Order: sequence, then C-alpha cells, then structure tokens
Amino acid sequence: MNSFFHEKLLLAAAALAVAPLALADEPEALPVCSYGGPYSAECAGASTSVPLDGSASFDPDGTPLTFQWIEECPFGFVDDPTVSQPNFVIDMTGQCQRQCFVALRVFSGGQGNAQNGSCSGFVTVSDTTAPVLALPINVIGPWGLDTSVGSLGAATATDVCDPAPALSFADTVIPSQGPGHEQTIVRRWTALDRCGFSSSLDQTITLTSPDTSVDASFNVDLNIAACPDVLVRAAQGPTLTLTLLGRANLYMNGVNRTTVKLSRQADPTNFVVPTNPFLFSASQIGVFAATNFGDCNPPGNDGRADLRFQFNYAQVSATLGLASLPAGTAVPIQMFGLRTNGTQWIAYGEIVVQ
Repeated sequence: MNSFFHEKLLLAAAALAVAPLALADEPEALPVCSYGGPYSAECAGASTSVPLDGSASFDPDGTPLTFQWIEECPFGFVDDPTVSQPNFVIDMTGQCQRQCFVALRVFSGGQGNAQNGSCSGFVTVSDTTAPVLALPINVIGPWGLDTSVGSLGAATATDVCDPAPALSFADTVIPSQGPGHEQTIVRRWTALDRCGFSSSLDQTITLTSPDTSVDASFNVDLNIAACPDVLVRAAQGPTLTLTLLGRANLYMNGVNRTTVKLSRQADPTNFVVPTNPFLFSASQIGVFAATNFGDCNPPGNDGRADLRFQFNYAQVSATLGLASLPAGTAVPIQMFGLRTNGTQWIAYGEIVVQ
C-alpha cells in the first residue's frame, strides 16, 4: 500500500474516533424564562402584594429549574426570590401609583455547569377606587327638629389606600309639598380620596307639620330626672320604660291603654306596643313643660297624673333602627293611640343614643 492511501485511511480513522466526542460537547439548550408580566394591580393598602408567576418557564431538555427574582426599586421587594410564584410587595403609603422593574433568572443543570435564561418587565400598582360611604339613617321629624350634623349624625368614609378621605356635604332644601309636609332636606355626602376619586350618597331629612287633627304635644320622656334623654345602648336592659305626661286635654284615666303604640316620629306604620299596658298605675311623676321638640319635662307635681309604659327593648331597637346609629344621634319618637271616647292623641319626645 503506497503512502498516499495509507495517509487517507489514517485520517478517516481519526475522524471516526473524534466524531462521538464532538457530539457530546455540543452545548445544551438554554432554559426559557417567562416572568408572567407585565403586572397591573389595584392598591390594596399601604402594603400591597402582587402575585408573580414564573411557572411558565421551562428547560427544553426537561431539567428542573431554580429561580432567582430581582427587584430594582427601594419601595418594593419579592417576599421569596427563590420560588416560581412569590409575591412582590410594594409600599403605597401616600401614593396613587407606583411602578417597579422586576427581573427573573432561571437556572438548569448542576453546580459548575448551570445554564440560565433571563426575562424582565414592570409591576404597576394604582389606586383607582373611590371611597366607600356609610350614611346616617334617613330621618322623619317634626318641624323645628334640629337638623344639624351634630344632631342627626355624620356620614363616614373608608378607603383602602387613603386612611383619611375628605368628607363634605351639601344640602338641597325642597319646600312644602302639601298638608303635613313642611320641608325636605336632601343632604348629599361626598367622600374624596387623595387620588381624586369620589363617591356621593344622599341622606333624606323630612320635616312634617304639626298634626292639627289630633292634639300633639312634647310630653314623652325617657328619664324625667335627666335632660336630655340619653339611652346608653350598651347598658340597656331587656325593657325600655317611657313616661307619658298628663296634659290639659289628655288625662291618664281617659287613655285607652290597649291602643298605645310607639314609633319614630311621623312613622305610625312601624310601631311597637307595650309589653303590658296595665303594668303601671297612673301617678304624679313630672311636670309637663316642654314647648319645642327635644325640650325636657322636669320632675315635680303639676296636678296631673302621668303614666309609664314598658316596651321590649329588642323590639324597640329593631323598629326604630337604634343599633346602627352613631353615638350622639337624636331620635325623634312618638307615642300615640286613642282616648276612651275614641278620639286620637299623639305625644312627641326625643332620645339621644349612646
């Protein structure tokens, strides 16, 4: 065999010998990184957590991945940078919107032979939600009722991202619309957060005219010995006792006790009745002196007998809506019924809930 062919055979053998080695040294495919974003979330408080999701990342060779999340802002952090689905926690104190750059690196392969891929994008948190308003209850009361916020209660506003939304109100007065109606006040409450989002709700205050078809006076008292009449809800027992004071045209022996009812002023359809209208005897308790709504009647003897009536407090609270009222709210009430001769009578009073 001449030297030319011998050399060719040696070269072919060498090529075959190194071919498997060349295949073994081919680089593995890089892992594919997916950070799951961009992310946009609503503010959920001073500290808002945004779920991140890198679980769509994979290695084409099927090798398990390890994760490394990196954030690049001083007001946020990843709660566990080594898992595929951590939370990005961002500080929203005093802010309407914040954005942070976040990056993910995924690794496959063992130590010293790790392959990695990377991806990145933004996490944005915004406050776009208006405050939530809670209104005082609508009120029906007689003309002369104190309609100030201090008397009838203020709305409250809550906002997830603004701890102190601004609260304001404006009254629209609707004049008399016929017999028995003096005025309606539509009190529009508005809450405005620091990011400019607002919500509004209306409270309605209806003022009624004195009922001239029956003789009405301000002669119902919760506590003759105290002024104003304060009802401490937390300390109230199972019953509530009110005093009906005698007046010139309403003597207690002329009251048909089986017809006595208690309700909010000007709301005779939702009422409670005494637990036992004959529980108490008529006696001298106080002096009928009140001339305006909310006035007090002092203890003493005015020559006219008075009569107490006991009511189930749970029924009174539910019917008059006492449980949900803010402390300090004045509640106009009325007691009404028939005389023994069949004519109607009505008596007004006011209690302040605490």
